[in-house]
Parts: sequence; structure tokens; C-alpha cells
Amino acid sequence: MRTLLLMLGAWLLIGAAQPAPAILIFSHTTGFRHGSIEPAVAAIGAAARASGYAVTTSEYPALFDDAARLRRFGAIVLVSTTTRRDLPASEWLVGARRDALQAFVRGGGGVVGIHGAADSHYGWDWYGRMIGARFARHPKGTPVGAVTRAPLDHPAIRALPAAFSHTDEWYWFDDLDPRLRPLLLLDPASIGEKGANPRPLAWAHAFDGGRVFYTALGHTDAAWRDPRVVAHVMGGLDWTLGRGARPMVVIDEAAKRVQEPPPHGRIGMSTAWRITDGVPGRMMEYRRRTLHRGSAIGAHPIDHDEVYAVVSGEGEVVSDGVTAKLRPGMTAYLYTGAQVGIRQTGRAPLALIISYPLEKVPQP
Repeated sequence: MRTLLLMLGAWLLIGAAQPAPAILIFSHTTGFRHGSIEPAVAAIGAAARASGYAVTTSEYPALFDDAARLRRFGAIVLVSTTTRRDLPASEWLVGARRDALQAFVRGGGGVVGIHGAADSHYGWDWYGRMIGARFARHPKGTPVGAVTRAPLDHPAIRALPAAFSHTDEWYWFDDLDPRLRPLLLLDPASIGEKGANPRPLAWAHAFDGGRVFYTALGHTDAAWRDPRVVAHVMGGLDWTLGRGARPMVVIDEAAKRVQEPPPHGRIGMSTAWRITDGVPGRMMEYRRRTLHRGSAIGAHPIDHDEVYAVVSGEGEVVSDGVTAKLRPGMTAYLYTGAQVGIRQTGRAPLALIISYPLEKVPQP
């Protein structure tokens, strides 16, 4: 019998009669001031109001003086909020303001970073990890670039064509989180840059209890007259608020099962499938793994807690030298940092559901 795994979007918990969240569109700068900030604030504000959001726009850092002021917002949009890399004193998120933003995110708040928001607060590691990367450089001018949409289902790119041309200032990044899955990619050759690898332009990730979406698009005034850019940003905003998820994702094991080489470079064969592209904004990973007769996964460190639930078959799991036998109906909880291995025993294949957080929760 085929196995179905159902995941319900978080928005099912939000009553249709409840008002849409309030959002803060914030555009304070102490570094380079983009001329596109005003058109961006106007375009995002108009689109957000049309979607039913209560919109506040501001350039006053005092809004971040305490967490209570931020709690009335569901999401904060940072529109090219630059500081100066060479002048630490230009950073305005300091002291209690840092605490307030962290409390906002850790309380489930959403953050949208636009373009120059990645060129900001170089002295605060948590901010860089929240955005997902730091601005490194940009090629000269605003050439026309070839952009492709990643083969993912995400609200920020659903309205975009698979490939399109766009005029912008193209960012290169440092400290890009390797766990991020880009939503948009630039072909560097299309703007005369060397390198065969596409450059990431936008991404979304669960971070420290909240959701963060970033896009490098939006340097030019014209970008904010482009309905594709506005739809892109609004999709990202919706996602940070949990409004962009589909109501349900159904995964058919028969369609996803693939034969794998020896698991983790050890012995035997296994099959596995996982929920990936079909669940935008997921915060947990669920894998079904089947170890065929004689198969084993050798001891390896895990960097997050994992749960093994046995569906069928028998086996043994070893954690830091301690062995436990597994049979159907049993569940093993394994702790971060343990050396974990597992092997199939008996006649029937060992089938497991393995679940774990998609990413470790960063600390300040």
C-alpha cells in the first residue's frame, strides 16, 4: 500500500476573519543612500495595503528601542537599510535595539531584506546570519542580466517566469549560508562576469524562531515599476507571515523512492525519499529510509537531535557506544553531538521515518 505523508500549512490555524498582520516598512540609512528607497517604500506599501495589511513606514531607529514597539508588527521590511562597513559607529542596531530585534524574530516575527539590507551592520554577526549573507561587491553599473527561477515551489517566485531579463545592480556576497536554497539565480556571463556558476539573488529561510526573506533586486527606480519585482517581494512578505504556504502537501512514496549507493559510504543498499521542494518554508525534515538486508550506516556525528520511528523490520541503533534493538512501533530519540550508527537485522528490510530540524537554531 502506498504511504502518504500529509503536512498542513500553518495558515490553517489563522481564522479567515482575523485581520491581516501589521507590517513595518523601514528605510533608515547611515551608509550609501539608494535613490530607489522612496519608490520601493511606495510600491511595497501600496501592494501591502491592497493585500489588506496595515502598513507603517518609518526611518526612525527609535522604533527599535524596545521589544514592545515591535510586537505590534507581524513583519519588518528593511529597504536598503545600509550602514558603513568602515565606520562601526554608523550601526544603529546597538544595545537594546539589538535585543528588541532578536526578541521580535525569536517570537516568530518575519523579516524581509531588500537589496542594500545585506550591506549593513557588519559588526553584528547575528544580523548577517539573519539576512543569510553579506554584501561583498557589485560589478559596475546596472547591466541587463539573465535571471532564472529555481525549480522550487515558493510564494516569492510563483508569479515569475522560469527565465527573464532584468536590469539591476548585481550583488556578489560573502558569508553566504551554505544551507540556503536560492530562489533566483543570475548568470554571471550575461553581465560580462567570469565564472560558470549562477549567482544567488534571493532566498528564504527559517531563522532563530522567525522567517526571513531576502532579495538582492531593487537597486533602480524602474525595478519598483516592474510588477514582477513587486510580486516577488510580496510573495516573500506573505511567506514570512505564514500566508504563502499551500494548505496541504501530499507526498507519494512510490513516486519519490530512489535507489541509493551504500548509505553514508558504508555497506549495503537503501532506498530513501524526503519532503523537499514541495514544502516552502518547512522547518523540519522527514525522511523515510529503508535499509535492505545486511545494510548498515556506520557511526557518524549528528549536528541536531534526530528521531527514528520504526515502520517495519528490525535493527539496532548505536549512540555513543550504547546499543538498542529496534522493532516496529519503537522510536529512538538521538541527541545532538552523538556518534550514531544503525544496521538492519533479521529477514525483513528495516524501514524508518527519520525526522530532524532543517537547521540548527543559531545563538547570538
